[in-house]
Amino acid sequence: MVLDASFFKEEERCGYLVTEKRKKVWAVGLELWERFDEVCKKHGITYYAYYGTLLGAVRHQGFIPWDDDIDVIMFRDEYKRFQEIAPSEFTEPYFFQNAYTDRIIWQISKIRDSRTTAIERNFLSLKDTVHQGIFLDIFPFDSVADGIHSEFCVIEEIRNLLWRMVMEPVTVLRELQSGAEFLLKPEFILELYQKGMKESFRVFEAFSEEHFGETEDVNYLLNDMTGKHSQCVKKEWFQDIIYLPFEPIQLPVPAEYDKILTRRYGDYHQLVPGGSDHEGVILEPDIPYKEYFEKYL
Repeated sequence: MVLDASFFKEEERCGYLVTEKRKKVWAVGLELWERFDEVCKKHGITYYAYYGTLLGAVRHQGFIPWDDDIDVIMFRDEYKRFQEIAPSEFTEPYFFQNAYTDRIIWQISKIRDSRTTAIERNFLSLKDTVHQGIFLDIFPFDSVADGIHSEFCVIEEIRNLLWRMVMEPVTVLRELQSGAEFLLKPEFILELYQKGMKESFRVFEAFSEEHFGETEDVNYLLNDMTGKHSQCVKKEWFQDIIYLPFEPIQLPVPAEYDKILTRRYGDYHQLVPGGSDHEGVILEPDIPYKEYFEKYL
């Protein structure tokens, strides 16, 4: 992506100083999106700008001045297809990062740029053994309880247990040995425990996919599991797509974005200046992360 030199000039937006360095970080994000969008169009995969990126597109026609990345979502079925094709599509200098391609376990995927640095504090001890370039975040959206399909509560209980088998298998095993009763058979829990974390994660994702579309509401599961069910939205709100300007590009967003943003932020037109969700991340758009570790850490 070729950006005009004026794009990189320091400027004040909404009372917030956007530095030349932040503009460079934005430029990396836009280039990551360009490659990501090419791959999605090539394979007919649907995605939507979301979180701060959706808010930025609607309210600022670009990045929220104090934000620093691009967030997109996919429904679970599309996300599964994307995970299957992405490792072969994103080659150097790009990298497709998820639980199966790197030494991390999380519910999302990232597209990273190896020529840059975005060192997350949680991964400092792993140094350059985990890819830590500037990223684009991809969140899977799954079916969640909607207050209509009461039987789905059983699905959620099983799914939460499967996630615990990923993140705290020893605790689950101790509870089982202490006589706790679960909806899954003890033999299955023991078998999953022996197979390890990544295989447990495969089972968790497969179970989530199997039950996608069984309710009217969707959400990012980690939000739902951590008490942020208020952020769930109606699946039907994503039925139609429109395109909104975002810096020099056009991003696909749900046509019912007003309902989504109101559900998530309330009065989303009101500015609430502050840091991004990545405060504390070391961002260097001009230095490869491996080089940064060697020189500075």
